Amino acid sequence: MKIFDTHCHLQWHEDEDPIANRLQRAVEAGAEACICVGVDYSSSQRALRIAEQYDGVYASVGLHPNDLPKDPPELEKLFRKIHSLSQQPPCVAIGETGLDFFRNRTTHHLQAKSFRHHLEMAHETKLPVIIHCREAYQEAASLLQDFSNETGEPIAGVMHCWSTGSEILPDFLDLGLYISFAGNVSYPKSNSLRDAASNVPLDRLLVETDAPFLAPQPKRGKRNEPAYIRHTLDCIAELKGQDAENLAQVTWANACTLFGLD
Repeated sequence: MKIFDTHCHLQWHEDEDPIANRLQRAVEAGAEACICVGVDYSSSQRALRIAEQYDGVYASVGLHPNDLPKDPPELEKLFRKIHSLSQQPPCVAIGETGLDFFRNRTTHHLQAKSFRHHLEMAHETKLPVIIHCREAYQEAASLLQDFSNETGEPIAGVMHCWSTGSEILPDFLDLGLYISFAGNVSYPKSNSLRDAASNVPLDRLLVETDAPFLAPQPKRGKRNEPAYIRHTLDCIAELKGQDAENLAQVTWANACTLFGLD
């Protein structure tokens, strides 16, 4: 069985737990590929270097909505630098970007501006977009729908770490997006997430760790890592009445389709 972890942050905690060690544990657990996701310029740079160094690791570059500079010229400068990074071959996606109204570290207006810029970049580079959304699903759906209407095309991308119920799922599925679930789908109180996972069509489903965050229930309280992806896969397989091996194959194929990999 081989599993594709579509969202992790290998560039964090390198001194405490070397990347090579984490990737070895991942391969031993069946996680043979992952996307190392950038959240700012430096982490995006590092994601590219990691992807160049290790087999089975791919990179994305972007600015997280919680990490945006408030100075407009500085933000524009960062956009240009991220765009430059996106031209490097290890980059297979733009993001993570999106809307986060839970923490409110940056204004909603600034987040929306950045989100749209990332969508434009993804459209220009023909790369999929990795979307972070927290307590802003209606607003994200509206912004994405407007962009899709303008381009006349569906949105190539993924809603990473889905964190709400199934009611608004059709809005994102209708836009052409994939839906990815992390370890929190396995938490005892995450009934709405499990309902959502049950309602995502198999051909739009992805799995992720979001490491080092959100370790799945059997590892809860520990620092998450790609090696723990099997627990999330098993949880979703049970929800959907699927054999874990089959679900691993389906989600692997979905990831390869989305990110343009062989």
